[in-house]
Parts: sequence; C-alpha cells; structure tokens
Amino acid sequence: MRQTHRSRFTASSQRTTGDFYKLMTELQATSLKINQDVMNNQVEVIFDRQGFRYVFRCEKWKNVSDNLRAIYHSIRFLYKALSEYGVVKDESAFDDTFQRVFGGFLATPDDTVLMIGDGKQHWSEVLGIPKNTTREAIRSAFRALSKIHHPDAGGDMEDFKHLRQAYDDAMKEIRK
Repeated sequence: MRQTHRSRFTASSQRTTGDFYKLMTELQATSLKINQDVMNNQVEVIFDRQGFRYVFRCEKWKNVSDNLRAIYHSIRFLYKALSEYGVVKDESAFDDTFQRVFGGFLATPDDTVLMIGDGKQHWSEVLGIPKNTTREAIRSAFRALSKIHHPDAGGDMEDFKHLRQAYDDAMKEIRK
C-alpha cells in the first residue's frame, strides 16, 4: 500500500508559479527560473535583481509543491518585511537593505557559470537567459556574470570579452 503525505500548503504548483511571477514583478526582478526534481522532492528558484543572482533551495517537505510554496513564502515574507514594515524610505537605501538581507542567497558560481565558452555560442546561452527577454534581464544577467568574469574581479580577459560580445549581441537583437 502506497503511503500518501498530506500537503503542507493548499496551493498547487501552478498557482504558486503564478504567484512567483507576480512577486518577481513586485521585486523588480528581471528573470525567474524554477527547477523541480520530483524524484527527490527538491526545488530551486533562481532570479536576478539589480545585477545580482539569487538562489533559493528547499527539500524539507515531502513533495515539490510544498517546497516550492515554502520558498515563495520565504521570499515574500522577507520582502514584505522590508517594504511594508521596514524603516527604509528611499529606493537606494531599500536596494542596499535588500542586498544585505538576501545576500545569503546570492548564487555561488558553479561550473556552468564559469564556462563562458569560445564566443561561438548564442548570446542567450552565454548570459543564461531565454532569447525572448527584456533589456533589463539582459543587463541584470550581464552585471551578475561580470562580477565573476571581469578581470578586475579575478576573471579571465578572454572570457570577459566573450561575455561583453554576448551582451552587445543581445542588445542589438532586442532593438529589432
């Protein structure tokens, strides 16, 4: 007999995904990627904001829907605490506070981020964003990757040139 687990949250994955898109708009995030591993009940949410990439992971609950909802609530409550209950009034102070609070969730570079390629890849592959995106998403991805690949940050000059070319190509294509 198969054992069933009662859900922690009542919202479906589909509803939570919709809620995430609304929250990302509120956060002024420029991208959202949700990875779900159903076999292991693991969820990973990745988004860019103000040139920083954030990663949230959860595998505490018995199903991916609950883990996805847990991440949603964590981000939403932290953001609401800053925006509605915080004492920060101007936008630059808010961004600074947001960075400090969410800084523990900054993406650490993995091998795929560190491999810019030889310059022959499409700009979307280099920047790690979809082809049908916005100028702000392109800028945000470029800024996040520049913090790793810029020669002043210890990156390789050739990799940075490929990254810059991908950025330029993306901006040209999106203008069309």
